[in-house]
Amino acid sequence: MYSASNDFKTAIKDSLRTLHWSGTINTPTPINFTDKNVLSGDLTRSISDLSLEIGSVCSSQLTMELNLSVSRYELYGVTISLSMTIDGALDVIPMGTYTIAEALQSLGGVSITAYDNMVKFDDVDFLPSSYTGVMAPYKWLTTMCTACGVTLGSTKADIQSLPNGRRKTGFADSVTDATNWRDVLRYLTAYLGAYAYIGRDGKLYLGTYSSVSADTVPADLRYSSDLSDFRTTYDGLYAVDKSTGMQEYVSNTNSGGIVLDLGINPFLQFTNDTNRLNALQAIIDAWNGIYYVPFQSDMPLIPTYDPGDVLTFTQNQAGAYDYGAITEITYHILGGTMSVTCTGDDPRLQEAKDRFTKSVEGLSSDYNNGQEIGGKDFWILHVTNTDQITVGGSEIELTEIEWEQKTYGQHLNMTLVLDAVLSATAVVSIRLIIDDDPDLEIPLKEDKSLKGERTFNGSNPQIVMGTGLHVAKVYMTVTDSPLLWSDLV
Repeated sequence: MYSASNDFKTAIKDSLRTLHWSGTINTPTPINFTDKNVLSGDLTRSISDLSLEIGSVCSSQLTMELNLSVSRYELYGVTISLSMTIDGALDVIPMGTYTIAEALQSLGGVSITAYDNMVKFDDVDFLPSSYTGVMAPYKWLTTMCTACGVTLGSTKADIQSLPNGRRKTGFADSVTDATNWRDVLRYLTAYLGAYAYIGRDGKLYLGTYSSVSADTVPADLRYSSDLSDFRTTYDGLYAVDKSTGMQEYVSNTNSGGIVLDLGINPFLQFTNDTNRLNALQAIIDAWNGIYYVPFQSDMPLIPTYDPGDVLTFTQNQAGAYDYGAITEITYHILGGTMSVTCTGDDPRLQEAKDRFTKSVEGLSSDYNNGQEIGGKDFWILHVTNTDQITVGGSEIELTEIEWEQKTYGQHLNMTLVLDAVLSATAVVSIRLIIDDDPDLEIPLKEDKSLKGERTFNGSNPQIVMGTGLHVAKVYMTVTDSPLLWSDLV
């Protein structure tokens, strides 16, 4: 939230208030205007799309129709700056600087569409072969800002405080869609568990979602509001290790959320397994304790609100924990109103993204003797086991997993995460056999040995052949301390 005086904070929430807009079109001879010259106008700023995202690099958009005597030919590529004041306070609230991308002339004046400096990252090509070294994230950001003519607003300390902010990384040649610096910024921002935005001063900033409320919105401060009957959070994360083709999974302490899928991120391709998994864990751990209630509300315009600000709703239909981050805000320049949105997916409607029901799919396909062969790997993730099972030194069959294979042949990888009652010294052995075929047995290797949650990964070089139904049986042995099995996730 933009900082303002107490006088401004009091005046902006008064039921009787008078707002004033002003701006400058920065032509060779600057053109100043006030709200008296504005026929219509909206300013939209966002940090997410339809889903709650990390790695977003959204550009703000300004549309205005101005009653000015100016030729549209003078305006293309020119910047326009906006600010706002209110009677009763001395504050001048900057609303940003934007570059005019389109200007249309009409009898009443001129209509413009303008964007902030985020679009400058589109204009400069990125050549991976020129950036083969390893750099700290702050260095990556200063490099791209220099290349694109944008000033970095976040300080070195700001970047280092983000997940993986101190972890040096390189751009692995693992993606082909990064053709400009905005693509690179998107991947780097996801690596930092953040979102990127252009501030009111035209500089690039990175922010993260939090549970710290910036303001409270009571019933008399909103004209309408739709609050969801669910909460949105992330409790797990998938990312692909390109060298093995394996999709790795990490989780945090949240529950009832959905899984964030980062796909193949070139900044997450560490050759050291520990470094790679620690980097993934840092991203998902940043969501610990964050639960948003998605909302949409029309309310009096408060120009100090920024995307990313957490609002707490009270009174009327609002409950005790109805808060969420603004993912999109539209300031309506005429009328003194605004629309704010916190987007988010309903976990109950997102089963396809849930850790328990993620689709079994290949990364790519090729053909062998006319038969379709699946990609290098796919993954089986298990449904929740609600039955309690006691496992000791004698091996028992833990469960069976069925899946339908739509390709003729497919390699297999498996990631299994379990949360159970264990001693710190318990030794857990897990193996998996497909279709009761000894050649398709996969011993699962434990990635981390901690009291409580354990993660196991395994793969088999053999191809599972044949379309149709296949069955994998999971067996477990625990030595030193018996395991009371209560939850398989």
